[in-house]
Amino acid sequence: MSNFSPLESDDDHLLRCWRQQSCSPCLSENACSWCPFTQSCTPNTHALPLLAPISQPDICPHWSERWEVRSQPFGCNVSTITALSVLISILSTILLGLLVWISIVVYRRLRRAEWDWTRASIPFNQPSFWTKWHSTSGRSRWASPTASTVPSPEEQPLLNS
Repeated sequence: MSNFSPLESDDDHLLRCWRQQSCSPCLSENACSWCPFTQSCTPNTHALPLLAPISQPDICPHWSERWEVRSQPFGCNVSTITALSVLISILSTILLGLLVWISIVVYRRLRRAEWDWTRASIPFNQPSFWTKWHSTSGRSRWASPTASTVPSPEEQPLLNS
């Protein structure tokens, strides 16, 4: 395996990569990438070889395989477009989960703040057995806790045991 060095010319680098006839030997060479449609090994001096198609549109001989280039560190079975798709999917899933979690936290804090504000709005001179509560429809009702302690005939057990 030969290494790419500053002493090696661009032509020498091209010839070193171009003589490889399959993907595995191509990727074992330093600074080379595999183009699967034309089955050619091309020089790739990009700092992140997987992202070379972003800055080098002519990385492969044919324009349509630009995003299908295979490079290190993923090897012959993963193209640039596949790796980027997976990365974007994972990041967007994490972002969506984070947004849902933030929405739930904000919703709970707003509900708690509304409840605290409602309790603070009850005058202090009211009797303690009267409490104000909100139904889910948002309408306010006054209820006495003593009315709910006396069970109606509907709530009494059918069989006395």
